[in-house]
Amino acid sequence: TFLAHCRRRHRWCSMSSVSRFSLRYCLHSGSSRGVRDFLETCLVPFATDHPDIPIDILLQPGRHPTFLADYVEAPSRLVSLRNAARLEVLEMLKRYRDMSGHRVRRFTQRGMGKTPSVQGEWQPYQKLDQPHEIVRG
Repeated sequence: TFLAHCRRRHRWCSMSSVSRFSLRYCLHSGSSRGVRDFLETCLVPFATDHPDIPIDILLQPGRHPTFLADYVEAPSRLVSLRNAARLEVLEMLKRYRDMSGHRVRRFTQRGMGKTPSVQGEWQPYQKLDQPHEIVRG
């Protein structure tokens, strides 16, 4: 299908994993001042630098500003832009543009498989010119 083709192309051609940005703000609230300044000064240069990312601008009267990033292969991310300055909004867009959308996983174990090593465990100061026994654990 077409969607599977786009996913394969995204993986190998290093395309952007962001499918859409949505900025929601209020015309009158003070917490949306930075987003309104961003829309007046920085949105057009950002959009011309990144024509492959569509940006939706939505008016939400009486609500705090939010930013929604939709990704191709990951769940979308919703971020509050409450009282954010113009440059903070720009940095937020750049940060979420560069992300893959997947959560960062913490590895709790070292990279060890279920089967033990056939060659034995490595030890410092091991003399490799002499025969050594194979340890199976």
